[in-house]
Formats: sequence, C-alpha cells, structure tokens
Amino acid sequence: MTTKVGVFLHSRHLETEAWEDLVLGLPMDDRFGDMATLAREVLTLSQDHELTCIVIGGGSSHRDGISEGEYTKRYLLANLARLEEFPRLKPLLDRLSGPQRAAFDRAVHDIIITPQVRNTVAEIEAAAGIFAAHRVDRVLQIAAASHAPRCLKEQSVARSHGRIAREQQWYAVATEMTYGDTQPEDVCVIEPLHRRDQPMTFVRPGFSEVIAPYFFLPDADKKALVATIAEFMAARDGAARLPR
Repeated sequence: MTTKVGVFLHSRHLETEAWEDLVLGLPMDDRFGDMATLAREVLTLSQDHELTCIVIGGGSSHRDGISEGEYTKRYLLANLARLEEFPRLKPLLDRLSGPQRAAFDRAVHDIIITPQVRNTVAEIEAAAGIFAAHRVDRVLQIAAASHAPRCLKEQSVARSHGRIAREQQWYAVATEMTYGDTQPEDVCVIEPLHRRDQPMTFVRPGFSEVIAPYFFLPDADKKALVATIAEFMAARDGAARLPR
C-alpha cells in the first residue's frame, strides 16, 4: 500500500531579514533552508511513499506587485539548480534518473499556494484542507528552526479544533536556519504546569496562561511589557540573558 505524502512549507513575510537564506539555505556551509530541506525530505522518501503535492502558505506581504506565496514559489523555481551546491544534496540528485529528476522539478513547478492567510494558524488550516482534497495520508511540515516549535504548537491547536483531518499524520521538520542573528536556544517554549513537585504548581495563573494574550496586545503595550520584564530580570543577577 502506497502512502500519499504532502509537503507543507510555511511562507514568511517578504521583509524578513535574510529572507533568501531562510528560503534556500547556505550552500557554502551546507546548511539547509526551506528549499534544501524540502529536497532532502522528498528525495529520501521510501519506495512505499509517494509525493502527492507541495503546499506553500499564501501570506499577506507583497514584493514587486507579487504576493508572498507566488513570490516564494518563483524563487524556488529560479533556484532549483542551486540545490546541486549543497554537499549533502548533490549525491541524492546525482542518483536520480532523467524521469525522476523531471518529476521532482515538476512537483516544485506544481506547488499549490493557499489563499491569503493572516497568521500561522490559518495557514495550517488552509493547507490541511488542500491535503484533504488530495487524499494525503502524511504531511511533512517544514519551518525554520526558530519558527518550527510554534508551528508544531499551532498544528496541535488546529487538530484539537478539528481543522486537520484525523486521517492525516503530520510531522514537523525544522530546517537548519534561524531568524536573523538568533540561535535555536533563543526560542522560548512555555508549557502549562504539569508537575506536582515544582513550586509554581500552586501559583495560578501559571506563566503560560499569563503570557498567552501577549500577541494580541497593542504595540505600545507589548513594548511596555517587554521593558518591565527586562527590568525585572536585569535586577536578578543578570538572569535576563542566560549564558549559552
């Protein structure tokens, strides 16, 4: 029995710093961005797994009059040949037959762009609907290393609300690229409390509950909150920035 596979690339705002590096990767360092990660995942599928479609989120930004999703797709197509520059990808590409390489190129050419979406949750829900229409069994959700943890969280939210078909198995795949000068260590994951032997267990509301509304605050309030937290942390023996 063949498992039908879909690949989902999270798009990002076209004004994102080092956008091209995030989308392609850094061939000279053999560091995979979205495109290189996509190629590795597709080219290493087992024989009983078949690529059905690739989906890119249709974000709200534009460049040169072109929408975010379409601009990203055009960039991928224009830079397909650069995949050969990645040392770990070249052997995978070299072993493809002519028809196999043509099929891979065609899959990129046939990328489906979701309707315009406002945020990551809507992007996931739109992609899930497309995969359902194509009867996809397994989804590889690709996102930058500094974005993947949140994408996984939002995937769980979408599934809990019935926005992802129960038949679809989703797997989050983090690329080797992060936003700007950040590192994976800069990602902050705040879980709800779950252990009885932690002092915070008896403090309600917990920090995850308190901080959740942050992204819905006006910009001025966000700045005020960050300044308050930074001041608090700085007063605690330099705890505001933990050593790497």
